[in-house]
Amino acid sequence: MVSVRDAMAVTVLVLVLVFLTSLQECKGAKILGLFPVPSPSHAAVSFALVKELAQRGHQVTVLSPYPQEEPVPNYTDIALQKIELKDVLNITVVPNPYEMQSLNYFQRVPIVWAMGIFLCDRVLGEPSVQKLVHSDGDHFDIIIMAGFYVDCLLGFAHKFKAPVVQVCPFGGAEYIGDTVGNPNPYSYIPDVFQEFSDKMSFGERIINTLCQLFQQVGRRYFLIPRQEVIMRKHFNYTSSMPSIADLEKSTALVLVNQHFSISYPKPVMPNFVQVGGMHIKAPKSLPADIKKYVEEATEGVIFFSMGSNLKSSQLPDKKLRGILEAFSKVKQRVLWKWESESLPGKPSNVKVAKWLPQSDILAHPNVRLFITHGGLLSAQETIYHGVPIVGIPVFGDQRLNMAKAVSSGYGFQLDYTDVTAESLGSAIREVLDNPR
Repeated sequence: MVSVRDAMAVTVLVLVLVFLTSLQECKGAKILGLFPVPSPSHAAVSFALVKELAQRGHQVTVLSPYPQEEPVPNYTDIALQKIELKDVLNITVVPNPYEMQSLNYFQRVPIVWAMGIFLCDRVLGEPSVQKLVHSDGDHFDIIIMAGFYVDCLLGFAHKFKAPVVQVCPFGGAEYIGDTVGNPNPYSYIPDVFQEFSDKMSFGERIINTLCQLFQQVGRRYFLIPRQEVIMRKHFNYTSSMPSIADLEKSTALVLVNQHFSISYPKPVMPNFVQVGGMHIKAPKSLPADIKKYVEEATEGVIFFSMGSNLKSSQLPDKKLRGILEAFSKVKQRVLWKWESESLPGKPSNVKVAKWLPQSDILAHPNVRLFITHGGLLSAQETIYHGVPIVGIPVFGDQRLNMAKAVSSGYGFQLDYTDVTAESLGSAIREVLDNPR
C-alpha cells in the first residue's frame, strides 16, 4: 500500500514536471530608438514607449537630444547635441515660430521639409552617430524611429537588417500610412495642417485634395531625393545602400499619437495602430509652492502655457500687453509657463514659472480653464482631465486640433492675429460662464 507521504511526493513531482514543461523561453529584444527631433512633446510620446519596453526587460538604446537625467535600467542613451527649435528655424525664413501663423499652407509645409533635411545632415554627421553607423558586430532586433520627416534614418534598417516601427507624434500625414498601405481618402480625412472636419464642403474637399497631393509630390521629388543624398553620404560604409523608397518597405508597424474617440473617422489597417494618450501617467503631487497657490485660489485657477516648442516669452510686445491686461481683469488666479527670469507688468493674480508639470496641474480639481496653443498632447491631456480649453493655434496640427475641440464642445478657438485684451477676456468669459 502506498503511504500518504509517498502519494504527496508523487503529486508534487508531477506538478513540478507539468510546470517545467509548460515554461517557454523568455528573451528580451535589443531595440534601437531613433528620435532626433528637438521637440520635448515629440520625445514624450516616444519615450513613453521605449521606457516601458526597458522596464519589461528589453535592452533599449536611444538616440535623441534628451538623455535621461537619472539612470534607467536596460536603457542606454546616445546623446545628440542639444538643438532648440529656434536653431532649426534659423535656416528658414521664419526665425520666430510665431511668424509661421502668417504663412499659407504652401509656405508652411516646405519649412517642415527643410527642417527634416537639416536634421538629417546634422544628426547623421555627429561623431556618436557615426560610431553607430560604422559599428561592427552590433545587433538590434527592431528599430523604433520617429515618423516625422527624417526618413534618412531608415539607413539603420539596412545597417542592422531589422524591421522598423515608426512612431508618429501627431495624427499622421498621408505618407506615414503609405508605408504600411493604410488608405487615406481625401473626401473625409482632413489634412493635418488644415482645420477642416470630416464633413467638408465640395470646395473644402478640392482644397484638401490639392494640399495632400502637394505633400505627396513634394515629398517624392523634393524631400526624399535630398534626404537620400544625405543618407548615402553618411552611411558610406557600403555602396549598396537601397533607396529610401525601398527601405520604407521595412516598416512593419506604425503607431500614431491619435485615437478614434477624440478624432475624426479613419480607416486603419491592423499594422496602423492609434496609441493617442499613451504618454499620460497617473498624476503626481504638485510641488509645494504650486500646490499651495492652486488650492488657495477661491475662484479657481486658469493655467496658461504655449507648450514646449513655443515660448510665451517670445510673444510680441503688443500681444503680451493684451494678455497681461486680460489676466488682470479676471477673478481667478493665473498660473503661467513663462520662460524668462521676470515678467514686467505682471498682475498680482498671476504666478509664473519657467517649467510647470502640465498634466499634473490639469489633474487638480481647482483648475477651471487651460489656455494653450492647441498642440495634440495638450489637447489629449485636457480631455483626459476634463478641463475646458481656449486654444491659440500657431502652426502644425494646432488648427486641426482646435477645430475638433470646438466642434466637440470642449474648447474655444481664438486666432493668434486676433489676440487682444478684449478678445481674450471674452473667450475666457465664454468658457467659464457658459454652463454647457
